[in-house]
Amino acid sequence: MPKQLRTAIVGQLHDYRKALTLFGDNAKSYLLSGFLQGLGAGMLAVVFAIYIKAAGMSEGVVGGVEAAVAFAAAIVCLVGAPLVAKVGYRGMLVGALALIIGARLGQAALPFTAAMVGCALAIGLGDGFMRAISSAFLSHNSKGEERTHLFSTDFVTRMMSGFVGGLAGGFLPTMLQHFHVTEVSSYQWTIVAGTLVMACGLLPMLRIKEPKEDAKSVRDAYVESFRHFREWKQVGKLILPQAFISLGGGLVIPFVPLYLKHWLHADISQIGMIQALASVVLGFVTFGTPVIARKFGLVKGVAMMQLASVPFLALVPFAGTLWVAVAFLWTRNACMNMAGPMYNQFSMEGISAKDKPLVAGWMFFALNVMWMFGNLIGGRLMEINYTAPYPLAVACYATGAIGTYLMWRKSPAAAHGMRPQVEAAAA
Repeated sequence: MPKQLRTAIVGQLHDYRKALTLFGDNAKSYLLSGFLQGLGAGMLAVVFAIYIKAAGMSEGVVGGVEAAVAFAAAIVCLVGAPLVAKVGYRGMLVGALALIIGARLGQAALPFTAAMVGCALAIGLGDGFMRAISSAFLSHNSKGEERTHLFSTDFVTRMMSGFVGGLAGGFLPTMLQHFHVTEVSSYQWTIVAGTLVMACGLLPMLRIKEPKEDAKSVRDAYVESFRHFREWKQVGKLILPQAFISLGGGLVIPFVPLYLKHWLHADISQIGMIQALASVVLGFVTFGTPVIARKFGLVKGVAMMQLASVPFLALVPFAGTLWVAVAFLWTRNACMNMAGPMYNQFSMEGISAKDKPLVAGWMFFALNVMWMFGNLIGGRLMEINYTAPYPLAVACYATGAIGTYLMWRKSPAAAHGMRPQVEAAAA
């Protein structure tokens, strides 16, 4: 290993270790819960779409179920802010995760289209609340000098737990089928096991502490949050380019296990290994996110990594073998998702604490709507050909990445050589 690279890695590990000592109890509880959620979600990601297909439903149903999640999430994103004012972050996070757990168990027990879609709507409600307030919670429970590392650590923690979950999600159905459990039943029991692991994430969430405040009614808090909100321009700039990214992701991401199994003929254990190693690759490269942010600025770093993913996505349909396709998918995944922690940070820069949940709510509302349309379109295209959605996804990704840079290039977060931790502290 070159000396410069070794020095850089050691320096990054030192920075993360130092930042970890600064994280508060609430942040640490959230990270532990995120690890357990990622572990269970990794198991589900391997088998869920394949389970739907194996149970006799089509690729269009896979898209419809994913779209139902996105639709419900989009609706509730906008009420995250007033509910935080009424219930608090802990109540919101615990309630959202409990709803997801119950609905996932319902999907495992009821392999019928109507039940799958109905449970998906419930999952979307929980997912929408959780996503709408997670960035605001992390920002609210961190200081400037630790914020970048906290966002990155949360992301990496979920990716690394996804590695273990992916391995388990591929191994468990294979083992169950070895003991003469039917294919569909093996997927159902894997979903149940993954969901129970996610349920363990409730325990650290219950340890989150927040000061009690005189809570207004949800209606009063909702009206007040709109009356005093002044960040509409920033919301628009955040939403427009990333909406294309979300549409492109919705076209292909939920269907990757189906593509691997039915187009490239991978078995379930291979898919589990592929999904698991994807998490490792992504988790490892994300440790470099603060370096990219300091060297290029948050905005250019986001646009650069998103744009770097486009050629690899374009090459996926032309892969002749499983492992060539996997290499393209891993690289695309790493490049695109390295932008996540940087994007989450600069989306909250300069926003007052009381406005952060509302900004996040509007942002995730728009992105979930576009993801929903991507799911619906992608599912129909997948029924025609498993590679058909990729050219459209490539165009969406390129448009979003270029649009992010053009719309944000003059903002303070775009400064070269900036230290995002200091910038966050100034905000």
